[in-house]
Amino acid sequence: MKSLFQLSCILAIGIAASFIFFRNSQPTNLPVPGNGRTVIRHGEEGENADKRSAWLELMHQAAPGVDWRTIEWQNQMARHQRRSSSIGFRSGECGDIETLANGQLTGRWSERGSINQAGSVLDITYDPIEDELWAISAGGSLWNSDRYGLTWSVVNQDLQFNEGLLQLIPRNNGRRLLAFSNRKPHFSDDDGQTWQLSTGIYHNDGGGNCHNPLVLGDENRSVFVFSKPTSSENMKLYRSNNQGESFAVVKTYNISDFNRIALCNPHNSNDLYLVQKNAQNAVQFFRYDPTTNQTTLLSTNAIQFGSAPVNLIGWTGDVVRRFYCYTQTSTTRKVYQSEDLVTWTLKGELPERPWDVGIYVLPSNPDILLMGEVECYVSTDAGVEWNKANNWWEYYDNVEGKIHADIMHFAEFIASDDGQPFLLVSNHGGVTFTPNHMESQYNIGLSNLNVSQYYSVRTDPLNPSFVYAGSQDQGFQMSEGFETGDPGPESFRQVISGDYGHIVFANGGQSLWTVYPGGWATCYANAQSGELTHSYDLESDNESVWIPPLVASPDPAENAAYMAGGSIDGGPGSYIIKMTVVGDEIIPSQGDFNFKTESGGGEVSAIAIAPSNSARWYAATTNGRVFRSDDGGETWEQSLNFYPSGHYLYGQALYVSKFDENTVYVAGSGYSNPAVYRSTDGGDNFEPIVSGLPSTLVLGLAANSDESLIFAATESGAYVYVVAENQWYDMLGNCAPTQTYWSVEFVEDLNTVRFGTYGRGIWDFKLEDAVANEELPALLASVDIFPIPGHNQLTLRCKAPNAITLPVQLTDLSGKVVYKAVKPCTPNAAFQTTLEVGHLPRGVYVVQTGEGKNRLTKKVILQ
Repeated sequence: MKSLFQLSCILAIGIAASFIFFRNSQPTNLPVPGNGRTVIRHGEEGENADKRSAWLELMHQAAPGVDWRTIEWQNQMARHQRRSSSIGFRSGECGDIETLANGQLTGRWSERGSINQAGSVLDITYDPIEDELWAISAGGSLWNSDRYGLTWSVVNQDLQFNEGLLQLIPRNNGRRLLAFSNRKPHFSDDDGQTWQLSTGIYHNDGGGNCHNPLVLGDENRSVFVFSKPTSSENMKLYRSNNQGESFAVVKTYNISDFNRIALCNPHNSNDLYLVQKNAQNAVQFFRYDPTTNQTTLLSTNAIQFGSAPVNLIGWTGDVVRRFYCYTQTSTTRKVYQSEDLVTWTLKGELPERPWDVGIYVLPSNPDILLMGEVECYVSTDAGVEWNKANNWWEYYDNVEGKIHADIMHFAEFIASDDGQPFLLVSNHGGVTFTPNHMESQYNIGLSNLNVSQYYSVRTDPLNPSFVYAGSQDQGFQMSEGFETGDPGPESFRQVISGDYGHIVFANGGQSLWTVYPGGWATCYANAQSGELTHSYDLESDNESVWIPPLVASPDPAENAAYMAGGSIDGGPGSYIIKMTVVGDEIIPSQGDFNFKTESGGGEVSAIAIAPSNSARWYAATTNGRVFRSDDGGETWEQSLNFYPSGHYLYGQALYVSKFDENTVYVAGSGYSNPAVYRSTDGGDNFEPIVSGLPSTLVLGLAANSDESLIFAATESGAYVYVVAENQWYDMLGNCAPTQTYWSVEFVEDLNTVRFGTYGRGIWDFKLEDAVANEELPALLASVDIFPIPGHNQLTLRCKAPNAITLPVQLTDLSGKVVYKAVKPCTPNAAFQTTLEVGHLPRGVYVVQTGEGKNRLTKKVILQ
């Protein structure tokens, strides 16, 4: 039997080696960082949820009636079914070399962390038979661990599960798991490895959803849930009598708003109650009989919820039953108690408005209530007085013993060994364990709960051992020993709290810039020190792009960056703003070009500068327009040939060829139009390149050294575009997680594609040399093409162990084949032949020799 003392020792040992955190009795807006301590960005928690949600919907824009979430679920399920059909497949197992993209890409996936900065956890439950915790992260992956959080491991990362349902149902042959995916119930009978969609519940558009699921402890383990097919239709109460395999409608209610109806299954009982605010705004409480599916009206207008959503929680004892709810006006939030749902007694006032987690009563003690919003509040006297568990900023003073901000879920369970209750609180920093009604708390997500939510991941251009990440809720982070050991999950240090994205390097790679939602840009003059030195806060009217894009100044001697506004004047408009470090200050300036006016209402959502010509700039907007500048951003010209074919394109990503300033890729939302376009004439004309790419949102683009491969970070995962084939391929293989891949970079020194995911941290794909067949190893080792640069002729020299014919072709940077031939190679002696290329336009080309996975590529320049 494990005692509380043993638990404390175990947690203390696990935490002792974690971090050094900033000890500060009061929060400040911008304390001086250093010594490995976390800077507290005061005031950010809970302020941005609505703006972020609006931004995400804008990014996923599609034609009316197109449900992008269902499209993404279909993408996930297709991959899940393909993977799960493989013999011996288990989600999350990695390590083997994989050959992908029709033989064009060979390499090995590896998870890189963070291992110690857990992101948000949504739902959590406990299996007393196995003494295991199960959890769903905000990225949608399924996890489990022992009760103390010492053995976290991912169970399923092929599907993305939603908030609201995670239940374990004991069965004769084991256990069944129930969870939401794509807002509908799914079930698994093999401990979460494979999942099936429950039948009977249908959604017809993006407004369809499920609400308030409950699993009774009766003989059938009956499952109840509200659902509606569209946002405007009336909701139905569904019931499953076969533990979630299928659902049938019990009753239809003349209500379309989930905030006007709720179910309640009081703790320690199989009773079921229902409360609704009907079309006439009358509040009605019912008792529901699961045996007959009939309801009995108990009271009408016994209480008024005001602006609060309809809510009800309950507790059952040997003799009495106790219910709680809260009401809300413009100034107060009050807690009431009842024993019969007829007579209600005012208990006290809530200090803040609860989030979706609402209020919770402990099954073990009906006098102890909890309430969640940014912070966690506790009442030990049935709601009369409420005390804050801790200020959100105190977490950084005591990570192991304080609750992180943003409370997501409460759940109390009875331990299988000693029969004692314990409480779990999931939040935006993992999971908190408390065995004594919140008197003490233990962070059990400090190790191996690898659910970091990254918007941007970048490798230091001067030293690849330094890697930086901008996260959701876990701040701007850095790792200082990324390439010092075997590739695996690494620890990160949180430099400053909050949400950060768009990491760029300036001043010859010495300085780092990143941006906080709303336009608070920060500069680290010496990136590797992790010391914040400068900041600039943009305040203006038009900032629908929640995390505005950044691009570094192309002048390597200048510590400056450009940010998409907003306006430095504080009024309307969308401008590109230059931020220059001068002494201890950042001096802002902006051009005269108003993208909001010139694009017909859009705002700048992506910026790129041609590596080969610092005067050539490109910009994309939220409404699918693309602009070009030939004078470093002073004046701009719109690509009129691109609109309206990309009418629903949110321009999220731009990639400009490092060899050719006129070759540019633009990508974004691809649910009602192609997600990726390419221009080879400087943006005058664009063509879609989508063969093999599912309908999805592309969030980032990068390329390998010779740009024969283009890598995409997308809502649906990681994809690679083989330029020579004009074809996209899924590159997740059997290992990498199905997540939102938010950022991508190609680290040339490591020959590695590095992705940042929103829910599973950093993932690397290290490219390996293709394995040739038995006849070509010596040949491929002895193929050479010269001179470079060339003029009218190129010379190909090769030697083979046996006489062989060698396919040779040249492609331009758009992937178009411009030269094709078959050349002989003779055994044992070097053979030399000429490629006549004088007729080709001068520029950069890719020479390819061989076929399939035996293909060899080389970049050549014709002058």
